[in-house]
Amino acid sequence: MRSTVLMLLVLSGAASALAQTPQGGPPADAGQRRFQPPPDHWMTIDSLSQTLGLTAEQRTKITPAYTALNGVMKDAAARRQAIRQQMQASGGFTPGQEPTPAQRAKFDSVRTEMQGFQAEADQWYAAIRNNLTPDQQTKLDALPKPMAFRPMGGGPRQ
Repeated sequence: MRSTVLMLLVLSGAASALAQTPQGGPPADAGQRRFQPPPDHWMTIDSLSQTLGLTAEQRTKITPAYTALNGVMKDAAARRQAIRQQMQASGGFTPGQEPTPAQRAKFDSVRTEMQGFQAEADQWYAAIRNNLTPDQQTKLDALPKPMAFRPMGGGPRQ
């Protein structure tokens, strides 16, 4: 149940409310955990190039995969926003209450859809990594990975 509630918080308006909380300030309801959604981009190509020390040839090779990866990140962010708006319009979910079977099915469906975005992002990330030297791969591995979906633990209920 906890993973379902947390997933719902991310997908509901609670996550957007957190974005409006000043940094360092207490959340509106200190008893309720709130999470910001993943960003709609990874990093700039210039930052990546500088951090990894890419040659001009390598940069040319990875640019299509980099562009596709950021496209997936944008698509996932747009879909999260649409889901959030849809849930707010339909009355959504009340934290602390057990979700209805229909809500649980919706959460499971959304989780599966978002995992698909993450799988695609992971493929583009691997395509970038495959065009790097071993030293550059180590540097890439030390960077935060692109997160189109932040798993909340658990899986679909049986």
